[in-house]
Amino acid sequence: MSATKPHTPLPTIPCTLRQLEIFVAAADDCHFAKTANRLGISQPAVSSHIAALEAQLGQRLFVRRKGSRPVLSSDGLALLNDARSFFAEGSKLMGSRGRSETQRVTVRVCSGTHLLDDCIKPRLHEFHEAQSDVNLKCEYAASAVIGAQLVRDGRADMLVHTVSNPGDYRLHAEVLRTVRFGLYANAKFATKVHATADELSALPFILPAEGSEADRMVQKALLASGILCRNVIARAQFSDVIMELARHGHGVAALFETMMTPDVASELVKFDFELPIRYRTLFRPHHPPSEAVIAVESFLRSILSG
Repeated sequence: MSATKPHTPLPTIPCTLRQLEIFVAAADDCHFAKTANRLGISQPAVSSHIAALEAQLGQRLFVRRKGSRPVLSSDGLALLNDARSFFAEGSKLMGSRGRSETQRVTVRVCSGTHLLDDCIKPRLHEFHEAQSDVNLKCEYAASAVIGAQLVRDGRADMLVHTVSNPGDYRLHAEVLRTVRFGLYANAKFATKVHATADELSALPFILPAEGSEADRMVQKALLASGILCRNVIARAQFSDVIMELARHGHGVAALFETMMTPDVASELVKFDFELPIRYRTLFRPHHPPSEAVIAVESFLRSILSG
């Protein structure tokens, strides 16, 4: 009679499974922003989970140096080995009990930085708690044109973007809400809030990257209001960078009202000029959506329509 093979106990690790999952992903990437995008959460959330884990263990898991990627410490490497053993043993245990995980369906959503970082990511946990069989993967789309092409090519299932004309993109389009578009600047420009279009044209402006879709949209909106930017003081690729430059008094910026959180609004003044309204729109292919896509649509509708 052969001896029974002794059971190997799972490693005892004083942390939550979620912290451990995020740690393993961050250890694989050694790039917290990349990990955040891959897991569909914010970068501060990744940093918070790692910091909490380090505090619980009393160990420094990553060596962080300014200007370079974090790298695993010796303690971090030891924990990574334990964590992988933990998950491997857990998988064996689940298999020995005849359990199999339901196949999860992935739905790919692309969006601009403002909607993804400020509106979607902070609420993603709600979707994952309610839809355990759907993996919602979020990616950045540099512009609505690029995002729409990803959807038409089948590389994304849907796009959420704020546009001037939803009918331009040859996709099924559902307008979630209208968004006002205005001119904002640091309070030092308060004396200019009632300026004429010609007076505004002479002020320093902060615009999107030259030649980009966002730049064309802003310039078209300004021209429609009679404003011709004669003094472009700075350009930036991302809307949050443009907003920060405006907050620090570098010039005037065209921003969506949805970016005006209380702390931001307290530092900026709004000019009298109202630019043409934009439309926050959900795009997807014209063919009937799957149940998983319908579930994601419902979630996006609930958090982005207000």
